[in-house]
Amino acid sequence: MKVVFYFNFIVAFIFLAGETARRGIFYFSINATTMLEDYVAGIILLLAALAWAKKVKSASLIMTAAWAYVAGGMFVPFFAHLEAWLREETFRSDHLHTDINAVLLKGVVWAICVLCFVVSLKRAAIRN
Repeated sequence: MKVVFYFNFIVAFIFLAGETARRGIFYFSINATTMLEDYVAGIILLLAALAWAKKVKSASLIMTAAWAYVAGGMFVPFFAHLEAWLREETFRSDHLHTDINAVLLKGVVWAICVLCFVVSLKRAAIRN
């Protein structure tokens, strides 16, 4: 479970710093929903890590909920971008279907989120 705890920080960093570095803070004026979605995911992961570090009684449950939220939040961005790449058609101008690196990164992040969710879920089931 320690690995999952550390992934909280890595993935939170990807959501918070990565989104800001990729689009810039001024992207809020273009598509605030996308920015808020990633920032909320990062904050939720950090709060779950904080609960785990402080040994909150329900930390396993909080961690499971955080990873479930983040995995669900990454589902559409990854699979929609993958579908655009497979169909060779850009659905959104800021998600070019030719950007395979973005598709791969989203896929890796989604897979990490799902794996961390499963590990957290098993841990929460054992503890409760």
